Amino acid sequence: MEVVRRSFEAFARGDFEAAFAAHHPSTEWCTAADEPDQQTYRGITGLRTFVGSLTDTWEGRFEQVMEFEAFIDCGEWVVVPWSAQLRGKGSGISVQVKETYAVRVQGGKIVRVEEYRSSDEALEAIGRRD
Repeated sequence: MEVVRRSFEAFARGDFEAAFAAHHPSTEWCTAADEPDQQTYRGITGLRTFVGSLTDTWEGRFEQVMEFEAFIDCGEWVVVPWSAQLRGKGSGISVQVKETYAVRVQGGKIVRVEEYRSSDEALEAIGRRD
């Protein structure tokens, strides 16, 4: 669980090299199914592409605005609900975003991140109901 905490705290600080260091070279990051351009980013190069895409949408990406509600240990998965007050880059409109990451860890490295809209949805997806 600590590898996930360190990685996502680094991500929230904008320290992407430290965040990516916790990922396996063949990691996958799956954006939420209801995203307009839902996709799976693969490998560290894919993570860099994903982070770059955030620049197109949000002022300052998610740096310094993400608040983690919990890091829920579910064995090989860690469920991470978070929220942020984000400002649209083009519109300047501020929106409250709530999302939950289901993060799979194997061999001490993050191998998969799946985005969900709620903790319940993430927990159900990994076969856990709390």
